[in-house]
Amino acid sequence: MGLRLPLGVVRTDELTEGQVRQLEGELEALCASVDDVFARPASRENLRAMVRGLLSEVPRKNLWQLAEAAGHPSPDRLQGFLAKAAWDADELRDRVRAHAVAALAADDAVLIADETGDIKKGTKTAGVQRQYTGTAGRIENAQVSVHLSYGSRRGRTLIDAELYLGKHWAGATAEHERRCAEQGVPPERASAVATKPELARRMLERALAASVPFTYFLADEAYGQCRALRAWLEEHQVRYVLAIPKDEVLPLPDGRTRQARELWALVPEDAFERRSCADGAKGPREYDWAAVQLASVSTGLERHLLIRRSTVPNKKDRKTGALVREIAYFLCHTHPGATVAELVVAAGQRWMVEESFQVAKGQVGLDEHEVRKWCSWYRHTTVCMLAMAFLVTVRSRLIPAPPTTPDPRP
Repeated sequence: MGLRLPLGVVRTDELTEGQVRQLEGELEALCASVDDVFARPASRENLRAMVRGLLSEVPRKNLWQLAEAAGHPSPDRLQGFLAKAAWDADELRDRVRAHAVAALAADDAVLIADETGDIKKGTKTAGVQRQYTGTAGRIENAQVSVHLSYGSRRGRTLIDAELYLGKHWAGATAEHERRCAEQGVPPERASAVATKPELARRMLERALAASVPFTYFLADEAYGQCRALRAWLEEHQVRYVLAIPKDEVLPLPDGRTRQARELWALVPEDAFERRSCADGAKGPREYDWAAVQLASVSTGLERHLLIRRSTVPNKKDRKTGALVREIAYFLCHTHPGATVAELVVAAGQRWMVEESFQVAKGQVGLDEHEVRKWCSWYRHTTVCMLAMAFLVTVRSRLIPAPPTTPDPRP
């Protein structure tokens, strides 16, 4: 099967034969660098077959079509590779992370946690239950997973993943035990629900243990409102910019507490700065921004409330029906002297996880696994992350990152 990478702007059919051969060699070198993860030569061959299929233009990247693209008569070999072969998905994940970080590390790198859902028809697949998924924007029969993305101006990719088990799966009853045992869920995950912020913390622990270089940890309200996660981040001196709800109670330097929305009402108009947090489809995404000093923490870092306000009325007030400016709030844990401009840039980088999901699902088949077992899900996800890391690092080289342009405003 010839290599036809879905590179977006740069496609392999637009490259010279020499460049394509170089990519072939780089992919083989990457696969060879993880050969020792796999005990048998057959598993190494299956890894290559699966990665090449995920990087190809196969329309649906389930095991049937990946097997067909590899010239296999059935998906049995790839199914066995994911379900029964002797190899450690955690070790492969660590290698993927190291490869991605080596290629994408930069002085603006961030870690971003977010979740994604895959709608399912059956009830047997590990983690599947009726639950809210942002992918559909409603409650569906779905499998939800939490991911950690690594991003910088050089590119962004997924580097870790944890499958979420809700109350239908995790618990202390005999039914929970039976259901989890059928799908190979480890007892430590089956006995109690691990919340999504807890799963994010576990992935961050691994990133810190691996000395992954990054400036800020970013996440949306689902994670930002978790005080246990924030306390852990502060204890480990991790700088963060986390979205929080408007009613989040925050400590002030004088010992008082106020909700985020109350602090916004106290900010004078001339304290807001108009800045772009990132470029969107229609150009710079400009908002008005202001920061409020909060009570300091014992780590030597500072906390601020960052307030984002739309430049024009764009949201209906629920009580009056009038158009008002949309307000968003971010809790920041950062170094002393951090400017509003720096915090705005960090807040604007959270969108990179959405791009990571688009690439993972749209180009390397993250959501097309059709496997039921716990082990198979983790293995499929990790192989997808390997394919994605190769894709993104190649793209970052073929499409050089734009030079950083300092904001001329102080």
